[in-house]
Amino acid sequence: MGSERPDENCPRPATATTTAVRVSDGHGTPVTLDGPSVSDIARPGGAVRTRAAGCLAAVAVALAAPPARAFWLLGFSQAETQPQGTAGFIGGTGGQLTVIDGQVSFTAFLAHAGLRVGLLDDLDAGYRLTTVALPYNEGGPTLGSQVDLKLRLTPTGSAWRVAAGADMAYAYLDLAGAQEIAWSPGGYALLTHTLGRKVDGSLEARYTYTVVPHAAAPQAVLHAFGGSAGLEIELGAGAALRPEIGFFDFVGSMVGRPANGWAMQYGAVLSARAW
Repeated sequence: MGSERPDENCPRPATATTTAVRVSDGHGTPVTLDGPSVSDIARPGGAVRTRAAGCLAAVAVALAAPPARAFWLLGFSQAETQPQGTAGFIGGTGGQLTVIDGQVSFTAFLAHAGLRVGLLDDLDAGYRLTTVALPYNEGGPTLGSQVDLKLRLTPTGSAWRVAAGADMAYAYLDLAGAQEIAWSPGGYALLTHTLGRKVDGSLEARYTYTVVPHAAAPQAVLHAFGGSAGLEIELGAGAALRPEIGFFDFVGSMVGRPANGWAMQYGAVLSARAW
């Protein structure tokens, strides 16, 4: 499966032209900061400009995607936590297919952006723009916010890493022609393994409970649970590409009707270290 990747706090063996330092991506994943090279040294600020370009590219990808009738259940995360005192950003897009009570809905573009901050050696916090987990053949499009805490349960730099987290999302939405408020608490577990020098693979299990407390009786309640698989591919200078795909089941009711079915989501984000 490839050699084990070193601890993000320990330098890799230097080559003739580069030094390698383990840092973290924008969602708590250890990555390699390759640089500066000889040409970067000869050109002051080269590595800084490369990292800044990565941040701008991630922001541009997130902002370029149009509003969508869908929601994110993919985590775009790994078991490694953000190093204490640092922060990282992710931005990207993807799509979703849902089949809820025989009604099929497809969304080709779905924006995603988030920020993670390292709080302790094994604990970080995240914030991302997201939408609550509702099937949009029932509820109208909505944009909300989600916060989460992630705890790493294994030593940093291990070939196999495990983490667990809890999150809470909040959003306004249109439901049966009325403006409503939705709450969406949930939890997740992550398993990450080193696949190669610049590639990690992750599996995530996730459960989300969504309630619209002010909806017309009976209340709108939905349970979403499933799993996803993703990769982290280092691009250098603190940047990485993270593709992911997942499948989720839905069980519940909305505005007095059953809302049972499944969804498939896919996406990719660019990550970059903010500081």
